[in-house]
Amino acid sequence: MLPKYSRKIDKRKKVYISLAVTLIAAAAIFTAVFNLIPEVKIPLLSSKSEQSYKKLAESSRGDKALFRGVGNASRDLGIEAIKKKNYSQAVKYFQKAVKADRNDPEVLIYYNNALARQKGDPFTLATVVPIDNNETSAKEMLRGIAQAQHQFNKSNGLNNRFLEIVIANDGNKPERATQVAKQLVKDKSVLGVIGHNSSSATKGGLSVYEKAGMGIISPTSTSTSLASEVFFRTVPSDAAAGKKLASYAYKNLGLDRVVIFYNPKSSYSTSLKNAFEENFAGNIARSVDLSNTNLDAWGEVSKSVLEDEVSAALLFPNTALTSVALEIAQENIRIPKEKRLKLLGGDALYSPKTLNAGIAVEGLIIAVPWFVESPQAQNFSMAASRQWGGKVNWRTATSFDATQAFIKALSPQSSRSTVLARLARMNVPSTQTSGDELQFTPEGERESNPILVQVLKGGIIRPRGSDFGFDVVKD
Repeated sequence: MLPKYSRKIDKRKKVYISLAVTLIAAAAIFTAVFNLIPEVKIPLLSSKSEQSYKKLAESSRGDKALFRGVGNASRDLGIEAIKKKNYSQAVKYFQKAVKADRNDPEVLIYYNNALARQKGDPFTLATVVPIDNNETSAKEMLRGIAQAQHQFNKSNGLNNRFLEIVIANDGNKPERATQVAKQLVKDKSVLGVIGHNSSSATKGGLSVYEKAGMGIISPTSTSTSLASEVFFRTVPSDAAAGKKLASYAYKNLGLDRVVIFYNPKSSYSTSLKNAFEENFAGNIARSVDLSNTNLDAWGEVSKSVLEDEVSAALLFPNTALTSVALEIAQENIRIPKEKRLKLLGGDALYSPKTLNAGIAVEGLIIAVPWFVESPQAQNFSMAASRQWGGKVNWRTATSFDATQAFIKALSPQSSRSTVLARLARMNVPSTQTSGDELQFTPEGERESNPILVQVLKGGIIRPRGSDFGFDVVKD
């Protein structure tokens, strides 16, 4: 006779065997039924998927809203009127839309586009901005473009022909930028392009514009790797910014040993790093890859202080990695004040996001192309403030200048080739720009110097509710 515990085990075995048989039978039935269901093939999406092309189609002359999070009933009625080619009605609706939200550049552009269509035979330029990747930068750029367009159209344009702006969205993605560029060059009405935002995105479209012989002026792409007979920029290149930072760090701050944080996958980040290295008279202990997903911010900061014995960190992120650079700043606060790293950086850090880091970025010095409080900027700054109801930043200023350059290159018989030829030799006086005279070198560069600004508690340019703001560095 089996012991009591053995009988219990034997009963459990029977239960398990019965359960297993039941499950096998159920699986067989399920398989049979499943095989009767018609096969539905789901296509795999490639890098050029339907979704990508849907994004590519996001361009507008006023027939759709690209900033979808913004509600404006008059704007929506204006869009419907544009679709019906009822331009006089569209003008009225967009005029109301502008009054409803004076800070929105999209509706001001659509208002002026409706006026241009109402007049007939408009001059057409396109702008490419990163709406779904960096909405803030996109709107900053569009404010400058809209202001120049509005000013031109209010002055009856050229020979009573107004300016129309096509807004396109590339999300700051090089692959999408290439496809957007192909779209734009196919549109024979487009005489030139203002954009793109990031250097990588501009690089993605540059060969397309070059092949089409269409001029492009970037107000924000600073990489020294960008070069072409059709490429111009209204922002100083990274060569100028790197040189300015290197000189100030060594001569003014007495820094002789630094570490660089940058993204080797970004043409902007890399060219800024290279420019700094070429001009810095001190020693560079090492360079740290911000794109490394395993980056240990505290480990890198403590190593820089304790092992490398550096006195400063250069933060050169591209726009996509500014949050990672700000992690470095946050960890730097944990270092005793006397050992803490001095922070310097590129213009990608000029944003409210940086100021939101508070005390972690206090003292951070950034090289920017333009500053609202500089003496030469005052006329434009006041005009922009009246237009938008507040102060603007450098992206708005350089975008205004890019649009002014194209306007100066227009002629009664404008074509892509005539506009491109005139860009190379035009001159825009300082009274018609954001502050400095605008003329391009044979390489398409603007001859201007970056301005150094610093994050300070109580700084003059700061977001509402913030204790920290930007102010000019005083030598």
